[in-house]
Amino acid sequence: MTRVSRRTFLELAVSALGAGLLASCAPGAQPTQAPPTQAPSKATQAPAEPTKAPAQVTTGQGLEGKTGVLWGLQYDPHVATYVRLATMFRQQTGAILAVEPQDWPIEAKLIAALAAGTQPDVVCIMGMSCMPLFIQDVLLPLSDVVYNANGIRPEDVLFDDARQAYSWKGEIYGVPTEGGGLGNVVNVPVEDVENLGLADKYPPTDGTIWWDSHDEMFELARALQIEEGGKVVRWGLSSKGWDGPTYLSIVRSLLDARGTDWWDLANEKFNIDTEEGVVAMQYFAETPVRLGIETELDQSHVDAALAGKVALARGNAAVSTQASALGYHFEIAGVPKVVGDKPPLSVSEAGWGFVAPKAAKNPDIAVAFLRFMATEEGQKGYCTIYDGQPCIAWKSLIGKYDHWPNQDPDWPQRRFGEILQKHLLPLARYYGEAAGYMGEVADVVGEFASKVRMKEMTAAEACKGIQQRCEAQRKQWLEDMKQYEKK
Repeated sequence: MTRVSRRTFLELAVSALGAGLLASCAPGAQPTQAPPTQAPSKATQAPAEPTKAPAQVTTGQGLEGKTGVLWGLQYDPHVATYVRLATMFRQQTGAILAVEPQDWPIEAKLIAALAAGTQPDVVCIMGMSCMPLFIQDVLLPLSDVVYNANGIRPEDVLFDDARQAYSWKGEIYGVPTEGGGLGNVVNVPVEDVENLGLADKYPPTDGTIWWDSHDEMFELARALQIEEGGKVVRWGLSSKGWDGPTYLSIVRSLLDARGTDWWDLANEKFNIDTEEGVVAMQYFAETPVRLGIETELDQSHVDAALAGKVALARGNAAVSTQASALGYHFEIAGVPKVVGDKPPLSVSEAGWGFVAPKAAKNPDIAVAFLRFMATEEGQKGYCTIYDGQPCIAWKSLIGKYDHWPNQDPDWPQRRFGEILQKHLLPLARYYGEAAGYMGEVADVVGEFASKVRMKEMTAAEACKGIQQRCEAQRKQWLEDMKQYEKK
């Protein structure tokens, strides 16, 4: 998916923001009624046979027969999930949620809809896409009306990265349904490792989670690399794509040893142009290129590995969960340790979840649906997506797979879930609050990492460039904040 750029978003938002938008989003406002921006088809309507609400559900009283609108991503697995959740919600409350799928980027479309008075009641959106919505104060705060009402605390029920992605200035504005863990995994072609007689030497086939060092991972990458006629036909390693969370995870792990982070909120300072930042870039890109086991590719490590062009693929676990359909067998290991024997920390993009506009046309339906999603039942309803979603946000789902459509205990996604949920997600943290536009930060890291892989820059030069660009985007972010605070 292509992230909406800050410039594109601002151009849309400035044109869409009338003088009354923020006022119309204030609590208690009654926006003008208008038809939905897209009429739902019969295929996206929840079935029409509600049943009596279970006794344990205390939300949604008085909603029988009322209708609302749910927006989410126009993507078949997502649409099927929204319809399933709308059906479950109707069975509990009698309320009807019409599912209206939307193309990306959803955050920009929501701003435009708010200006036009055509906003939905609830929206499925990625937490990292919510920054423009936080800035403009258009989302409903949920601490009291959802979490306190359900008798739970977000920090108790949610993994940290998922909670942090929807949090802003001490308030939480969403009910996450996915955690992350990106940046903390390596996809390993286990059958190839076994064929080389190395299964007992490296993770995950040796029964361990993390590599003891980058040197150990580089060693296996060299053994797995294939060359024919002096030309590499399968590279030992690729970390291209999702560079932001993967590189910054190494920085975070190194800086944690001295009590700080890649973004130091207390001192409003980025720590990329540091000794730790340079060492991290050496691990991430400079050293594997120097060793001849990695190069700059024209595709991500996911696509390259699934095409047979890469052995070890670091960053996104999609390789392991999709490879079996293509005749490959990858399994997940954790990334290398960088500080003694401490498990490495990770910078996470988190994932998807549900929010509601303050100006929802049917706030009672919006709140009731979000309360439903802030239960294990609602979370299970979402996590049947993809035949079973291992990247959970809800801690009580750790090790629970009874709701997964695919019950095969040897299914790669199941094995990934067991490692992710028990070992990796507890170490994941979201990028960081008030660091600016995280999509731009991730893109900047990827841009400079590519320059290192192409030998156009040293690791030290790249870190200086990333530092400068991070500072520049945050300066612009602060100016944008002031712009919207004046409206």
